[in-house]
This record gives sequence, C-alpha cells and structure tokens, in this order.
Amino acid sequence: MIAMMLAALAMAAPADPNPLAPARDGRVQCYSPDVERRVCRAIGAYRFEPDGRIINDAENMLSTDPLVILYATSEVYIKDNAECSLGAFEEGHVQAIEVNGVALEGEQFASARSMVADSMREAIGSGEYCSTYHPKPDGSLRALVTVDGMPRTDAEDTIRWVRREDGWRVAP
Repeated sequence: MIAMMLAALAMAAPADPNPLAPARDGRVQCYSPDVERRVCRAIGAYRFEPDGRIINDAENMLSTDPLVILYATSEVYIKDNAECSLGAFEEGHVQAIEVNGVALEGEQFASARSMVADSMREAIGSGEYCSTYHPKPDGSLRALVTVDGMPRTDAEDTIRWVRREDGWRVAP
C-alpha cells in the first residue's frame, strides 16, 4: 500500500521543476505568439553552460515602423521556480540592433544601445527581474513579472514554447 502511494506521488511530481526545462529540448520562448502566422514579438533562447550558468539570448521587436529588432544576451538563474536575472537591462547585454534589417554600427549603435538600456531601466527598473510561467487553457503560458519582489502587471505577457525550425520568427 505504501509503495503504491509513493509511486503515485512520484508520478504526480513534475519531472523538472525548472521553468526553462523546455529549452533543453531545443525550444524557445515566443512572446505574444500569433499561432496562425508563427510570429512572435520577442523570442528568448537559452544556453546551458557546462559551469551551470544559463545564458538567455533574446531577440526583441522594439518597433514595427521602422522595424527595430534588438538582440541581447544576459545571464539568468532559477529562484523559487522563477526565471530571474540581475541588471537585465545593462548596456553591455545589447549585442546588436537592426533597423529595417540593417545592423547599426559604430557610434550609431553605441548611442542606440545606451538609449535602449536607459529607457528599459526607467520603464522597468534595474533590480532583480523574475518571471514565473502559468499554464493557460490554450497551451500557452501567462508570464508574470516581478522586479525586486514587486508585481509588474505592465510587463505581463503570453508565451508559448516553440521550435524555430517550425518557422517561428520575430516579425510584426
């Protein structure tokens, strides 16, 4: 009897409480997904380093006209079943910015990178940024955000774990 109860408990427990577990299977997070068109407002991909660090490679659409795409890389960590980061909006995390498909370079890039980082820090803050993911009936997830433990409903979003090879991309 006890063995059956333990077996039932083991089956009920999640295989991996890590909210980024789908990334280990090659999936990426699609923010504000348009399932029919397979487009996202942003995509978050993850790399799991041998030393245990988790690196987030993000692609974010900042504007549709002109089309501005920001590429950023930052380290994240798991805390209380949430994906978290510190100083997520640092200038150095911005790797590239494209305007209508053309990468900014030199002083133009440096200036834009600084402006983007400043505006993100002003809008969201610069403390510990954490996201928890909650299942929705349609198979997507509701991403709830806190900054320094305070809820930020203005940063709430819908995500879906998808595979890029299935045609998912960042686009208007």
